[in-house]
Amino acid sequence: MGSLLDMASVDDLSNRFNHFLKQDAERAQLIEVVLRKINEDKGRLDALTIELEHERESRHRYQLEVRDLREQRQRWEQLYNKDPYVAVLVDGDGAIFNNELLQDPRQGAPEAALRLTQAVRNYLKDTPLGSEDIPIVVRVFANLNGLAKSLFHHNAIDYEDKMRVFAEQFTNSRAEFDFVNVGHGKENADSKMRKMFGHFYRNFQCKKIFFAGCHDNGYLHELREYAGESAKQRIVLLETTPAQPAFTQMGFEMTRFDTVFRTDFLGPQPVPPASLTALRTQPVTAPPANHGVIAQPPIAPPSTTSNQSPVVRPATTSTVRTNSPALAPPERQASPAVGTVVSSGNGGVSIKYPTYATAGGANGHHNVVIAGSAKTKEPRVIYYNSNGQRIDPPNNRPANPSDHRTYGEKTLKIKPKAFCNELFLADGCTKGPNCPQEHEVQLTPGERAVHRWKARGSLCTNGPYCENYRCYLSHHCPFGDGCTRGPTCKFKTSRWGDLHHAKIDLEPDTKWVEGNDFPMRVG
Repeated sequence: MGSLLDMASVDDLSNRFNHFLKQDAERAQLIEVVLRKINEDKGRLDALTIELEHERESRHRYQLEVRDLREQRQRWEQLYNKDPYVAVLVDGDGAIFNNELLQDPRQGAPEAALRLTQAVRNYLKDTPLGSEDIPIVVRVFANLNGLAKSLFHHNAIDYEDKMRVFAEQFTNSRAEFDFVNVGHGKENADSKMRKMFGHFYRNFQCKKIFFAGCHDNGYLHELREYAGESAKQRIVLLETTPAQPAFTQMGFEMTRFDTVFRTDFLGPQPVPPASLTALRTQPVTAPPANHGVIAQPPIAPPSTTSNQSPVVRPATTSTVRTNSPALAPPERQASPAVGTVVSSGNGGVSIKYPTYATAGGANGHHNVVIAGSAKTKEPRVIYYNSNGQRIDPPNNRPANPSDHRTYGEKTLKIKPKAFCNELFLADGCTKGPNCPQEHEVQLTPGERAVHRWKARGSLCTNGPYCENYRCYLSHHCPFGDGCTRGPTCKFKTSRWGDLHHAKIDLEPDTKWVEGNDFPMRVG
């Protein structure tokens, strides 16, 4: 060693020392970097350890929540599937049970309930509901009195009380079955159907709704609100008489229960019984004038044999219904029940019963003012018979020939236009200058009476169930069962049935007064 040191020069030793010193510095720097890296990694490791612990806690919490949600879902599924049922809604004014079931109501009503139950179960047998003994809730809504009269006059039943018995027996046949008498009213059955449809649809326990209303286009708007796929899985349209085309285009499932409901419309009204033939052939005599009011002689009491017109209501063009309102009459003198006509001044006619008076005296006016009523405007009224059909005042030809002549001249003058009914017969035209009909040419009171008489020769679009106090059209044939026009008369319609009323049909049963919310009984 000593020899090496001796031999090495001072410069070599210095170089070697510097070399080792540099290595030591690099080593120290490396150790410092390594230590800093270790410290940083330790910090990250501590953070990850904390995060991992949090994740473990979160996972545990989520596992508990998932378990709770699964248990809650099971409870909801149990609740959702608990007590399921299907509903059958029937608009009984248009969907009518088969004649064979109605003829013997005490046997036929339970049989109808059984057939309806079997038909529903047969439909469901290939669905998830088919394996269950699922309850079936049935609601039938109808104007029972009107339906009974309509069925009687079309020989579906031989006396009206059978319909009442059928409804009672049908309701009592099953706890879930109800035949509901909605009474007279334009939209009673329709409103019930819509309300119950919404109720059942919102109830998740109701798995299917069979809707028997395809004869009435009035339900289309309601059904269009349920156009989604989930709705189409729950709603089944039940077709009785041929469904209106718009229903078949909506995409809902459709079915028929032909063993339960009739598939054809009620036929035309049968010929009245012989006891009423004499009433049809009685001549109508022109009574003498009496200060502008002509009072007809009293008419003999009606026969005790019922010959009331069928109460029918259209869903569209050819559907038989029993619950709706308005139409318009012809041109000759009628012989209705007995009454007093009071002026309304603008198209509405008030009738005081039990005596009729015909308008159309020496001055030809149809609006007749009762003495003492000039200052007080009589409220408009509408009378309905026991079938719920509107009763019109008589429509007699104005007696003054000059009024007919001048009216005809003015009519030719304004052609191709016509006198505006709303302006001359109602409360005034709301279309104003946009109305295509004649407003400028004035009509005398006598000419206006002629115009009203002619307008009353038209059938109101709402048929015998019109609720418009200002309606200037007719709602049954003004010639009654004495009409000689036969099958060409516009009051023999497939939409409303035969609107040729016998005298007994012209007896008022209820009176509605404009401004009042409730009717009054007559007599």
